[in-house]
Amino acid sequence: MKNHRINYFKKLVLFCICIGIVPVIILGYFSYAKSSALLLEKANRSNAEMVEQARLRFEQKLKMVDNTQTQFISSSSVNLAMDKRLDSDNYLLYEELIQSIYRLQTYEFGLSEVYLANLNQDWILDSAGRRTFAQHSLSSSFMEYAAVRKASFWTALKSPFFEEGNALKWNMVLVKKIPINSIQPLGLLVAVLPSVELNKMVPQRSEPGEFYVLDNKQQVIAAGNPEQVGVNLSNDPFSSRIVQDNLEANQFQMDINNEPYSITYRKSNYNDWIYVTKVHIEDITKESRAIGWVTVAICLGLLALILLLSLQGSRKLYLPIRKLYEIVLKSPDMPNLSARSDELYWIERRMKVLLGNEAQMTQQLRDFFVHKLLQGAVSSNEITDRTRSGELDTWRELRVVCLRIDTLGGSKYTELDKDLLLFAINNMAGELVSAQMRLNPVVINEFQVMIIGSNVDYPDESRADIYALARNIQTAVKDFLKLPVSIGISRLFTDCIEAPRAFQEAKEALAYGIRLGDESILFLDDMYDPSIADSMTYPQQIVRELIDQIKLLDEETAYRLLDEFMTVVTARNISHQEFQLYLLRLLIDLLRLYQDLGGNMHDLSPNEKSLVNELFMLKSAKEIVIWFQSSMIKPMILFIEKRRDIQYMKISDMVLDIIHREYGTPLSLEICGTRLNYHPEYVGRVFRKETGFAFGDYISRYRLHIAKQLLVETNMTVTEISEKLMYNKPQNFIRYFRKMEGVTPGQFRESFLAKDKEISS
Repeated sequence: MKNHRINYFKKLVLFCICIGIVPVIILGYFSYAKSSALLLEKANRSNAEMVEQARLRFEQKLKMVDNTQTQFISSSSVNLAMDKRLDSDNYLLYEELIQSIYRLQTYEFGLSEVYLANLNQDWILDSAGRRTFAQHSLSSSFMEYAAVRKASFWTALKSPFFEEGNALKWNMVLVKKIPINSIQPLGLLVAVLPSVELNKMVPQRSEPGEFYVLDNKQQVIAAGNPEQVGVNLSNDPFSSRIVQDNLEANQFQMDINNEPYSITYRKSNYNDWIYVTKVHIEDITKESRAIGWVTVAICLGLLALILLLSLQGSRKLYLPIRKLYEIVLKSPDMPNLSARSDELYWIERRMKVLLGNEAQMTQQLRDFFVHKLLQGAVSSNEITDRTRSGELDTWRELRVVCLRIDTLGGSKYTELDKDLLLFAINNMAGELVSAQMRLNPVVINEFQVMIIGSNVDYPDESRADIYALARNIQTAVKDFLKLPVSIGISRLFTDCIEAPRAFQEAKEALAYGIRLGDESILFLDDMYDPSIADSMTYPQQIVRELIDQIKLLDEETAYRLLDEFMTVVTARNISHQEFQLYLLRLLIDLLRLYQDLGGNMHDLSPNEKSLVNELFMLKSAKEIVIWFQSSMIKPMILFIEKRRDIQYMKISDMVLDIIHREYGTPLSLEICGTRLNYHPEYVGRVFRKETGFAFGDYISRYRLHIAKQLLVETNMTVTEISEKLMYNKPQNFIRYFRKMEGVTPGQFRESFLAKDKEISS
């Protein structure tokens, strides 16, 4: 046996560890989660502030440009120029305008060019001088601007003066219509602000992420990465989400190419530009991961400390249990230890064993004493000694109550369950009958037996109490086990030494249940009284009629006579021994009949069981009737039928042989009966049953068959054939032939010869 099992110690250690680990893990998890949430909130707030600051810087510069251009177009020289062609006659006005345009292109504003266009006078003025619309490369753009129904607006311009990849390729232009706030302008002022200048105002981020400035067409006009200027992001997921939100400012998270990003944006009320930052979530939580590793390290340190303290504390708490467990292990009757059970279980089990051994042994000794008492193996001296010591109660009168299961048919149990069922019934009886009224209930063979005592003054009262107890036991078995049981009760006795006789009386009372049916409660006093017994003789007449009906193969009448026999026998006041004797005589009479008919006894009992023992093991009149029907009467009738069929077949075969050999002689039933040693009528009845034809009809048909053979195979005349077949006159032969075949013998021969000739030709 293994003695090193320390399951309880493991559980104790695990419990202590869990008490310490769970709070540490929960605390570490929530601290990490909280710090991550705070860092994410801080990053989002920082991005929102950065976007707002960038918007303010952009709009400050854009509004300065806007105000300067507004002042310029409001000047008298610009308004005067709208009506002039700016030729040599207007040289001074031309110079004034050129100087003003130069001043607008200061370093502070970062404008790369300023155009003043007169739509009616067909000229465009810039730092390079005066040109007509046809001469200027941006004339088409100016015409598009003039068609826009806004007095002032910002828009993107892809410069035709620079190649792709040049930083000055993309520009933002401020378009002002002249006069101010005019929808149908006379001229335009177009200020070009390169995207390079806008990119200078893009915030320089120390953290990873992307910054965009989008116009109202979702096109990048400024970005942290200059190469992205001019790219249209209208199809990007985050851009579509911004348009769908239709909010002035917002923050949200979304997956872009299966990667999580945080998006922060702010729309401008000034020019509908959108300022956007896009930051990968991992970049935001990078610092929180570092905090997470620190948290893990601290938690691991705490866990190691908790583990050490748990081991030391559990070892001290386990030490007393360990010593007690080692004592239990030294017990020789300890079973193999199970991995599912700890030390406390085995200690508790051993304590229960020690406490229960004495009670169990006492119970077993009492059961053994009852077994000996019922079998007559207890002496008077032992009974006296037990009575004096108080082990046996002193009752005025006693009875033996014997219970038997009537049948397992119709239940879910089999014969293999019978012993277990008897022990279950034994326990139920012990619970239903008070221990002060009985000795220990026991199971003997197929019976549950209990000795019940009483101290009442009147036998009738004692009888009523016993009957009530028996009825309670019977009802409980029916309710819980769904089984019918019968109970036999012995006569009264006063000395325990008489218990063996009373046990036999209780079994004898049960035997009378054969006549009363299942679920009976039987007092032997009520079953048979020799002083008033009936003087009954064996019902020989019924038995003779039963045998005759078996011989006549009348199964239904035989069963009715058997029922009549059982009714007569069970209705009379006779002892059980006489009842068994009558059953035995009936069995012997039937066996004698079977033997006289030539039957083999082995066919009735193929399992080599004793028929007498089988009969006496039956428990009810119904079972006895069914047994006689299935084991005796039906097999005998089948045997007689089989023998008769064989005999019939033999007689009919012999008659057919005589007919087939001697059809040309005068044959009759009398002749055949004489040859076969049977009565002619019997021969005729058997022949008809086996062949389906009467004797005379069959001879006539067979002779007709021979006549047709002779007509086609020989040259015999019709008269010769009729004489050979024992017809008195040829006319009788011809008349019968025509009746059976529809033609005369001569016509039959001619028809056959004609067909034969056709076949030959």
